[in-house]
Amino acid sequence: MAGSQEKNKKNPDVYTDLYHRFMALDNGLKAALRRVPEPEELRDTAAFYRLFYQARPDDAWLRVVFLLPWCTQCKEGAENITPRFGTQMAGKVNEMRILQVARAKEPLDIIQFRRLAIQIRPIVDWARLGKTLFYWTREDKRSIVEDFYYPQSNYNRKGVRS
Repeated sequence: MAGSQEKNKKNPDVYTDLYHRFMALDNGLKAALRRVPEPEELRDTAAFYRLFYQARPDDAWLRVVFLLPWCTQCKEGAENITPRFGTQMAGKVNEMRILQVARAKEPLDIIQFRRLAIQIRPIVDWARLGKTLFYWTREDKRSIVEDFYYPQSNYNRKGVRS
């Protein structure tokens, strides 16, 4: 355990760090992020720039911040046992809504995905979810669908435990 804490101090996860910066914002700034109807409009909020005070964020960060208010970071040390987002939707969300996210084009896909997050309020490993949202490829969307349909599987497509 001490080794993993030491590793985290040397190489902190950027997505988890972003979540902690979000949690440190005052309630008004958090509310401003919750009210934004689509990712591009984040650029019109002071809260977005407060999260990225050291560097100018590119468009990929819009997707991450768009979901930030709706997904809670899991407890430290529980990252490996926290169910994936798709798994947490199983039994709570209609399967057609998951498939709509997978088929939709940007920005509608991330808007629909956020609606699902608002509905279920998942507890996530931000290191994992943040990376997924940052890259947000067709394969990432497909992985969420597969996690929904196969919630008991702890293995990715390459057979590696995730």
